[in-house]
Amino acid sequence: MPKINLIEKGSIAPKPNTNNPFFVEKYPSEEPSLEGINNSFIREAHPRYNKATPEKVVEGTNNQFIILGRDRPGNLASGYGGEGSTHCGMIDIVTGMSGMLAREVDPETGEPVYTDKNFALDAARIYISQRTDVDKNFGLADGTVGSPTLRSAIAMKADGIRIVARNGIKLVTGTDTHNSQGVQELISSGIDLIAGNDDRDLQPLVKGSNMVKCVVDLAEHTADLSSIVLKIVKHIFQLEAALAVHTHICTAPGTPSSPAPLLATNIATGYPGLVKLIGEMMQFTKDNVMIKLNNTQPFGENYINSQYNTTN
Repeated sequence: MPKINLIEKGSIAPKPNTNNPFFVEKYPSEEPSLEGINNSFIREAHPRYNKATPEKVVEGTNNQFIILGRDRPGNLASGYGGEGSTHCGMIDIVTGMSGMLAREVDPETGEPVYTDKNFALDAARIYISQRTDVDKNFGLADGTVGSPTLRSAIAMKADGIRIVARNGIKLVTGTDTHNSQGVQELISSGIDLIAGNDDRDLQPLVKGSNMVKCVVDLAEHTADLSSIVLKIVKHIFQLEAALAVHTHICTAPGTPSSPAPLLATNIATGYPGLVKLIGEMMQFTKDNVMIKLNNTQPFGENYINSQYNTTN
C-alpha cells in the first residue's frame, strides 16, 4: 500500500499568483465588532493555492476551493495532468486545504506560501477525474476489486461521509460492456467493504437465503440424529428391563433360576440415568426446533437475514 507523507509543505512562490481572478490577496479592511458571528467575516488561514496556469479556480475566503483542470492529486507534476496527458479532465471540490496545517506565509521568513493539494491532509473533498489512479492517489487497499489505473473515478474523502436517501440506495457494478477508456470489461468487479483500509482478511458476504437453507438443513439433520439417539436409548432401556428379570431353567429339578443379583443391581442403579437421558434428549429436540425458528424465520428473535438489505 503506498505511503502518504502527512507533513508535505506547500512550495514558496517566487511571485504572486496573478492568474487567478478569484484570489483574495488581503482581508477586507472593515472589521466587524463581533467577528464571525451570524456568518460575518472572520480571520482564519486561507491557503494560497498553487494554481496551474490552465486551471480555473473558484475560491472563497474560508479555505474552500472548486478547481477545474487536469488530473492532479498533488503538486504540479503529479497525476496524468502532470505528465502532460490528455483526456484527464478533473473537477476538485476541496474544503480545508491542508487541514489544521493551513497557512498563508512561512512563519520563519514571512514569505507567502503557495499550497499544493494533499489527499491525506485536506479536510474534505470530492474528486472527479476523467482518467486517474484513484486507489493509488488516495492510498487505498487493493481488496478483491484491485486498484485499476487509467480509469475515470469519483472519490469522496472526509472525516465522515453520509449518503442519505429518502428512498433506496443501490451500489451497482458492471453496468456497461466498455469502460470510459473504450476498453471492454470482460469481468464484473464486486463491491469491497474494507474497514481500517486493511484488506488482509477480506471474506465473501453470505447470501442470506442460502444461509437460511443451510441452517434449516443442519437443524433437520440434527433432529434426525437426536431421534436416532433417542431410539437407541429406549432400546437399551427395554433391553436392561428384560435382562433384569431374565432367568435360566435349571437342569435339576427344572425350575427357573433367580435373576443374577449383580446384573439386577447394576440395571437398577443405571435405570434413573436412562430415564434422565431420555428427558434430556426430548428437551434437546425441543431446543433444536426453537433454534431453527428463532434464526431462520422472519418472526424469529435472532433472524439471521436483514429485513432491508440484500446482496448477490
